[in-house]
Amino acid sequence: MKLCSTCAALAALLLTTVAIAQTPASTAVDLDAVQATVGNWSYRPITGGSEADFADSGGHVRLTVRCSRTSRLISIIRSGMTAAAPALVITTTYGARSLAASFAAGNLTAAVAANDPLFDDIAFTRGKWAVANAGVAALVVPSWADATRVFEDCRS
Repeated sequence: MKLCSTCAALAALLLTTVAIAQTPASTAVDLDAVQATVGNWSYRPITGGSEADFADSGGHVRLTVRCSRTSRLISIIRSGMTAAAPALVITTTYGARSLAASFAAGNLTAAVAANDPLFDDIAFTRGKWAVANAGVAALVVPSWADATRVFEDCRS
């Protein structure tokens, strides 16, 4: 059976598109090659949800995961940023995922539905996960229960 030339061109375009969509993000982190940033997670309930902060050894909050129960969204907030970037790339032992992000007041924020499988990947990653964006060193954080507790709060 012979395909028409238009059909063959469309099939080639589709295969190229699928290959591009499956290519890992360029800011993915090789978790086997890096150490987690030294610091601690802390969990707390907040009005309308809960949040967990990761603070480095100097006590500076570098990352926050926040649940909004009313919207069922979990925000991943990388703080201390000096410039906007279009995305945050989350890397776990299961792969990397790019999330659309917005920039305001030194924070780069991505909001994702609480039932997204990304949060299972973060919860079950082996030891650490990373948050990266173009032009800035990745933040590699230990995988402690504090962030997972926020995910579960938003799902219940």
